[in-house]
Amino acid sequence: MDEIQRMQDNLLLIRRAVGWTAEEFGNQIGVTRQTINNIENGRNRLTKTQYIAMRSVLDAEIAKYPDETEMLKTILDVFVDYPENYKMEDRENLMAKANLVTPSILAGTATRKAVSKEWMQAAAGIGVAVAVAAGPMGVVGGLMGAWLMKVAVSTDKKKKKNEE
Repeated sequence: MDEIQRMQDNLLLIRRAVGWTAEEFGNQIGVTRQTINNIENGRNRLTKTQYIAMRSVLDAEIAKYPDETEMLKTILDVFVDYPENYKMEDRENLMAKANLVTPSILAGTATRKAVSKEWMQAAAGIGVAVAVAAGPMGVVGGLMGAWLMKVAVSTDKKKKKNEE
C-alpha cells in the first residue's frame, strides 16, 4: 500500500486532528465537501493531485501552527509516511487514542493545542518518538519534503517503466 492509499485510509483522522470539517478541508484544496466525504468513505479514490494538494495544505498548517500540530505531524509519520518504522501494537494503541481525542477538536470542546499535547504524552508513553523536521510547505533544509520526494520518485519509476 502506498502513501496515497494510506492517506485515504486515515483521512478522517487527519482531518479531525487539524480540526477541519469536510467542507473546510475541501475549500482548502479546491474540492467539495462531498468529494472529501467520498474519499474518506472509499467511494472515490484519492488522486495523486489531491494527495499533493492535501499534503501541501497540511504542511502549511504545520508550519503556521507548530505548537498546535505536533499530533498531526506524528499521525502523518506513523500512519501515512513511515508506518513500517513502528510496531503494529504501537500503531494500534495510537490509533485508538487518536480516535478518542480527535472528535473533541472538531466539536470545539477542546483546543487543538491541548489535545495535541495530551496525545503526544501518550505517544511518548508507549515509546513513539517522532522527529519531524518540516519547514514551510514541506521544505526540509531547502529540499522537497520527503513525502513529495516519494511521490516524484514513484512517478519517475513508472514513467521509465512505460518507456521501456
